[in-house]
Amino acid sequence: MNLLPVLTVFTPLVFTFVVLLCCRKNGFALRALSLAATLLTFLFTLLMIPALVSGRTLGADVRFFAFPFSVSFQADSLSIFFAVIFAGSFLAAMVYSFGYLAHSHARLRYYTLLLVCECAILGVVLTATLVGLFLFFELMAVSSYVLIIHEEDEDAMFAGSKYLFMTIIAGLAVFFGLALTYYLSGRIDYLAGGYIGASPLAKLALFAFLLGFGVKAGMFPLHIWLPDAHPAAPAAFSALLSGCMIKTGAYGLIRVFYFLYTPEAVQAAGADRALLWLAVITMLLGSAMALRQDNLKRRLAYSSIAQIGYILLGISLGSEHALFGALIHVFAHAVMKGTLFLCAGAIIIQTGKKQISELYGIGLQMPVTMAAFALASLSMVGIPPFNGFFSKWHLAVASLETGHGVLVAVLIASSLLNALYYFPVVINAFFPREEKTAAGKKQWLRDEVPRGMLYATTVLAVCCVVFAFTRPHWPLYFARQIAAGIF
Repeated sequence: MNLLPVLTVFTPLVFTFVVLLCCRKNGFALRALSLAATLLTFLFTLLMIPALVSGRTLGADVRFFAFPFSVSFQADSLSIFFAVIFAGSFLAAMVYSFGYLAHSHARLRYYTLLLVCECAILGVVLTATLVGLFLFFELMAVSSYVLIIHEEDEDAMFAGSKYLFMTIIAGLAVFFGLALTYYLSGRIDYLAGGYIGASPLAKLALFAFLLGFGVKAGMFPLHIWLPDAHPAAPAAFSALLSGCMIKTGAYGLIRVFYFLYTPEAVQAAGADRALLWLAVITMLLGSAMALRQDNLKRRLAYSSIAQIGYILLGISLGSEHALFGALIHVFAHAVMKGTLFLCAGAIIIQTGKKQISELYGIGLQMPVTMAAFALASLSMVGIPPFNGFFSKWHLAVASLETGHGVLVAVLIASSLLNALYYFPVVINAFFPREEKTAAGKKQWLRDEVPRGMLYATTVLAVCCVVFAFTRPHWPLYFARQIAAGIF
């Protein structure tokens, strides 16, 4: 059991070398080995769930490199929660990619880099030190850059260049904060409750971390890479960018706010107030910009910016209930936005249409895909009993408990904006005006995209609501356990 964190991180990397050695062609072996890697990794994360429930920390005494640059692996409840979400998302994206990239170029490069990226993102959450987090953070940046520019067209290269520039800034900021942390405390591990107090250098390090992780999270005003990267990347990787990779920024901020710095130090530096304001602006600006977009994937990208604002809001409030709500939204957003991006990719593959204004009647041609899109949209708006409702509800209650009642109005306004840019897409897809349809009449057809794409999309869409009918509601149960353990 204690070896599970190490196995989880390095399984995708080992399979990467196996794929490169055994798969010279883009054939069945490439797909089978890639699927086996993601499936086995997901099973390893599921095996860690009992430790999450019991509050046990898993980790073997295996260290790489010498102190202070040693890298070790451990899985506490927070790490396991993120790891299960990330590994499950990568499994769905891999299954989806088999159909999406069936006639694409450089599939060997794509699948191997997707496995490297999975190793990196799981390393971020399962390493026990800041040095490990930084190293995997950089590996994730490099591998994701190549995946963003996979299409190799002008738009992809521009988006990739912007992403690479911003992620270099993020990496330098995190490294600067890491160096100051070691200088101030002589340690770079995690401790519940924190161990760094208030001092001028501590404040400087704290805001360096806020800058670095804020870039990765897509927080305003550091979000400028995200609206270009999502439309340029393949749809499956767009789902991972939004559902997983920007969550590494939120994960880093949770570790900094609750495991490196004491609550008094965070408050003395004013970092909680700064993050609160930035979260509110991120929520409202992302939603407002999404309304202006006609490109479907670009609208979803701006929506991701707005949704990360909910998570940052929960982190900034500094209460158990607020962190509980933020963690629920980490899961909810992963399945909601993953579904939406996979739907967008299916539409592009089948019809070639990328603009929302071209999607009148698309629900009649692709009923399964657009039904999944509708389910995810309802969850994004926060309609009960979808996952989005639970996270927004608990964030609203936490806002009232911490004396920030005005934030309830902000949450409601953001949800209304979500409805304004999602519901028209669904309504026009299933109830088009006759003159807007290509054939001038309504005719129900079946989705013609590969089955793997439909299966992955449908599973994620079902996850938007299915847990509301289970007892206990597993994501809520796990999030409550984690928040209670931290506080």
